[in-house]
Amino acid sequence: MRFRAPATLLLSLTGGLAWGQASNTTVVVPPAPAIVSAPLASPAPVSPPASPPPPGLVQVQPPPASTATTTTAGGSSTTGAPATTADTAPITQNDWVTGTIAQLGVLDKVDGSTAKVSIPVGSQAKVGDLQVSVQSCVNRPPGQLPDTAIFLTVQPLSDTSSPPLFRGWMVRSTPGATVVGDAGETFRVMGCT
Repeated sequence: MRFRAPATLLLSLTGGLAWGQASNTTVVVPPAPAIVSAPLASPAPVSPPASPPPPGLVQVQPPPASTATTTTAGGSSTTGAPATTADTAPITQNDWVTGTIAQLGVLDKVDGSTAKVSIPVGSQAKVGDLQVSVQSCVNRPPGQLPDTAIFLTVQPLSDTSSPPLFRGWMVRSTPGATVVGDAGETFRVMGCT
């Protein structure tokens, strides 16, 4: 066998040992873990938390639970336990409390200033180069998680005949779900009184 010069030099420097080995080092490899054949426990199904839809959406009530009725030989009927369906979520009440004045936070993107605007329900206000009309303002009742929602329409003042920039519900607990405004201003729900 013929070795090339670099390989011969390398072998002479390492003392003829292979790569990664040293003459005074012992490498200990731990034993492999024991293999146990056990069935995997299936995780419990995780159901999403039931939260009411934003106000203004129509909720369809499920039909009442049917009861099993059996007739005995004597002609009398007995009613058993109500039949349940496991795949239906409980329906929470959508009993938001209406307010009269919507409070919006306004961010002026040009100079970075912020302002708070109060608009009565059923009226409109000029904010920068936009016209904001508030149609509804609601709060969750005191016994539930606090939240506020405002139904509004945002339209540019320069062209009122065009479709609005935004028309819908803004919910305080999800400010990123609806970005309302234009290049100059952005709105955020602050409250409803």
